[in-house]
Amino acid sequence: MEEKQRLMYEPGTSMYKSKYTESTTTTSLQELTESECAPFFVSIPSLDVSSKRHLVRLGLLSNEDSTTIQLLRKKHGAYLRRALYKKDVQKLAGSFVSLDSSRPWMIYWTLHPLDLLDDIPDEDTLVGIVYTLEVCWTNVNGIDDSLGGGFSGGVGQLPHCAPTYAAVNALSIIAAFDAEEYPRATKLALDLLQRKRDALLRWYISLRCEREGDNPNGSMVCGYRMHNDGEIDVRATYCICSAASLLNILTEELMEGMLEHVVECQTYEGGFGGEPFAEAHGGYTFCALAALQILTKAKGIKDLEASGVNLVSLRDWLVHRQMAYEGGFQGRSNKLVDGCYSFWVGGAIAILSLNGSDLPFDSGVYDNCHDECGVTRMIDDDDDEGPGLLFHQELLERYVLLCAQDVNGGLRDKPSKPRDFYHSCYNLSGLSVSQNVLSSKRKPSDEKCDANNILGASHPIYNIRVERVKFMISTFH
Repeated sequence: MEEKQRLMYEPGTSMYKSKYTESTTTTSLQELTESECAPFFVSIPSLDVSSKRHLVRLGLLSNEDSTTIQLLRKKHGAYLRRALYKKDVQKLAGSFVSLDSSRPWMIYWTLHPLDLLDDIPDEDTLVGIVYTLEVCWTNVNGIDDSLGGGFSGGVGQLPHCAPTYAAVNALSIIAAFDAEEYPRATKLALDLLQRKRDALLRWYISLRCEREGDNPNGSMVCGYRMHNDGEIDVRATYCICSAASLLNILTEELMEGMLEHVVECQTYEGGFGGEPFAEAHGGYTFCALAALQILTKAKGIKDLEASGVNLVSLRDWLVHRQMAYEGGFQGRSNKLVDGCYSFWVGGAIAILSLNGSDLPFDSGVYDNCHDECGVTRMIDDDDDEGPGLLFHQELLERYVLLCAQDVNGGLRDKPSKPRDFYHSCYNLSGLSVSQNVLSSKRKPSDEKCDANNILGASHPIYNIRVERVKFMISTFH
């Protein structure tokens, strides 16, 4: 009886559904979201034989006696590879024309999760990816690299920080593959990065936007534009920091005023907005934290607090983004759960948890136990190094495996939404971070660990596998 009462008050149970004193559109949408998630939070052991057989047919259970929900690896892999096939093999639906200016993003959103799933495409496909990214390169003057250039969203479009980040990450992934198994693809990817890095730096410098800072001494701060004459926001700062640090072009000139600008984007809530005085947002908070982590390391600053960030309010804002019933994260206060924030907020918390430490981004995994919904809980039996990540990992993994997985492959925002490449990428990235960051002592148990559900370790700052980051650092630094 005591055990039953205790379970009733566990986070993720109906006791943690939203409560309010006045009904509004916001509260109605929250109730609707909780209702659409509720059917997925069923106790696996309590299911009848027919229901278990149905889950086995879908691939969500390995057999009728199992109580562990499975990651649909093969189905996700098949779905993700659709974006990478040549058009004579399989065409995307006509609706994808809306993503014509996001070609490098589509490559990254599918190649990275395939890498996490250890489902790497064949070499001809990888070579085709490199050639596709190369034709997305655009020079500022339209002639040569003398004035710099960057990757655009599609052929003949403007160079832009966002697709440039996606292209550099995708090329870094390919360049770091086994050169003996993928000799042409790895060489082509590495050669393209080496040829374009100097031009990329020149273009990045041209995007600087200096101003007098909102600080006591009025020192200069510098934001960056997303593209020439484009908007200034913290996404650009992160995209530049990430690509520049991988390629070893993060120069003093590029960094001047950068850190100070990011710090000014912290809001009264504790999170970061896209620019000073904007609303705190999970995606922008990740960008700000990841950029600050890169910049503090590059500048020899001991930790984030020394950079001027209010860590107390930041930590408070981040941990309150996890939904107590659904288990996933919301991106802003009073918003709905969304699977993509598994990484944007989960990754930000991981960076914060690693602040000021030299702890490894290890690829070990936790020992595990199971909750009644059949989701593996990652735990550490010998936790002398600290409490781990500052969110409820069991609930996040429950949300990803039960609510975000489409049984036909691919992952989604929430059960009522369709699958897409973007949410597939960031759900799996968040799951990887939850499993692997701060896991140096956590090794798989042969008796308990279900290897099917374990993903490769994604670096919480760059969001490519740790091995790929190490390759880039060893090659360019």
